[in-house]
Amino acid sequence: MAGLFLAPTTLPDAPPLAFIEAAGAAGFDGIGLRLNASPGLPFHPVASDPALTRDVERRIADLGLEVLDVLSFYLQPATDVAKFAAPLELGAALGARYALVIGDDPDWDRMRGNLARFCDLAAPLGIAASIEFVPRRRLRSLPQVLQLIREAGRGNAALCVDPLHLVRSGAAAADLKRLDPRLIPYVQLCDGLLEPGEPDPDGLGRAAPERRCMPGDGVLPLRDILAAVPAGIPVSVEVPKEDDAIPAPDWAKAVLRRGRDFLARLGRP
Repeated sequence: MAGLFLAPTTLPDAPPLAFIEAAGAAGFDGIGLRLNASPGLPFHPVASDPALTRDVERRIADLGLEVLDVLSFYLQPATDVAKFAAPLELGAALGARYALVIGDDPDWDRMRGNLARFCDLAAPLGIAASIEFVPRRRLRSLPQVLQLIREAGRGNAALCVDPLHLVRSGAAAADLKRLDPRLIPYVQLCDGLLEPGEPDPDGLGRAAPERRCMPGDGVLPLRDILAAVPAGIPVSVEVPKEDDAIPAPDWAKAVLRRGRDFLARLGRP
């Protein structure tokens, strides 16, 4: 599985079928799909709606789209991993290979245990946990994620590389080069702007919301980051639409065009 995939956060307000249609009309190779609620983001349940599930399966197949990952599974103090079963099972039925996991629990031991349970739940489905560190959350840096993966001791845990989070946390492309390539099965693509004084590792946990933009329009060292991850892996494009006046299909087309052009300039297929 390779190619360009439309991340759900690019069209955060789009219902599932509209999101799928926009991705297909734009010409993406596939999609990520939000099947579990994320704090502060719109959510349209699919796994609990049999009729919608059938429609989603049908349109993905009709449009020839692949499903890269399913979002988002937060490890929080009140998390009951067993409740993730239905969205993970649907994700597997749709062909997803990864489930995006975000750690937001102040109790390290509990978060580690929940990650291990999550991986055990996902493994028989052929799904790996793709763990994204977020400077505003408890799991906020690359060293923390690597420690959590190591301590959880599960073979189906990997790293989700988000360029904006990487830079805001104080990490760099050189840190990625030192990793086992198997830890980076795909990469997110976006550019972004930094707040005054960033990157500021001492400010992790107090970081302002992300300011994302089209590839090439921000200040992130995308060329170096993309050179540091394995060649030929899928790319999930994440550039949120903020202007309600722009139709979802038009934004998806613009994001694909800018992403494709940016990667072409780097000589990356």
